Amino acid sequence: MRLGLKADNLLERVADWFNLAPQPLAHAFYGMMASRTLMAGVRLGVYAALAESAATAEVLAERLKLSPEGTRALMEALVACEAVERQRDGRYRLAPRSKRWLDPRSPKYVGAFLEFNYAQWDWWTGLEGVVRSGQAVDIHHFAPDDPRWRDYIHAMHQLARLAAPEVASAIPLPRGAKSLLDLGGAHGWYAAELCLRHRGLKATVLDLEGSARVGRDIITSAGLSHLVTHREGDLLTAELGGPYDAVLLFQVMHHLSPAQNVALLRRVRGALGSKGTLAVLEYLREDIQDPASSAPLIGLHYFLTSGAAAYTPAEVEGFLDDAGFRIEQTRPIRH
Repeated sequence: MRLGLKADNLLERVADWFNLAPQPLAHAFYGMMASRTLMAGVRLGVYAALAESAATAEVLAERLKLSPEGTRALMEALVACEAVERQRDGRYRLAPRSKRWLDPRSPKYVGAFLEFNYAQWDWWTGLEGVVRSGQAVDIHHFAPDDPRWRDYIHAMHQLARLAAPEVASAIPLPRGAKSLLDLGGAHGWYAAELCLRHRGLKATVLDLEGSARVGRDIITSAGLSHLVTHREGDLLTAELGGPYDAVLLFQVMHHLSPAQNVALLRRVRGALGSKGTLAVLEYLREDIQDPASSAPLIGLHYFLTSGAAAYTPAEVEGFLDDAGFRIEQTRPIRH
């Protein structure tokens, strides 16, 4: 997916064609405003209120204890972001296309991720210093009771809910699989989906204390603690145990250096049963020859937050090969 600007009329299309409009300025200025506007809709309770009923700016302001002027300005900005619609009677409502994502009652609600963007916003304000020094924020070294863990893991959980059914259906487990280890699995939602699909399968999530605490609450709230348990530990140093019928390594590689990935994979190989399955899920960047996309932005985000990178398919295959794994199948995940 590529982010870009959309011309509203012929004049703007001509200006874009002849490079008469300063696109870098537009990306920086309007991108910043759109991001913060959408974030504010969650933090101020606008989406939750509109999910209950359409309302005028004045009614919303009174209900949410906001200023009428500020509320009207915010609502018009949310209309511009296509998150909200203005009705003929002057009331605002959630736009039909955004309702599945912004209504807190929806199973596809992503409000926690928008809320998490406040922490990510803070990290990105330090980008220049990280690029100069090479020293990342290292978001996994927060104290276990740091409230950012809760925002982080709930945000990742909301994304995992979108992908988990497709991911779980793509993983071939050994017949009669009983044990699964989810490394750095945080919320444990992928492991839970697999356990629900395979009778008799139980999962252990190994993750840092701050992450495991939140993940344990998520699994307990879903009534799945009889299938998924959390164990606190650093996956780079903790005893993995085993043998397991399957190991999940989901969205972990981009937090690690090449040497760390190979070392971890070798330990995973030792923890797998003879017919065990290793499943790797990772956001991969295209080879340098491919058309430009938003993937390099994700790569920069990984460098900022972990000092690592988004790897290419060939690099990940190299890690697996060095650790002694044979790749049986690969497939893209649409969600």
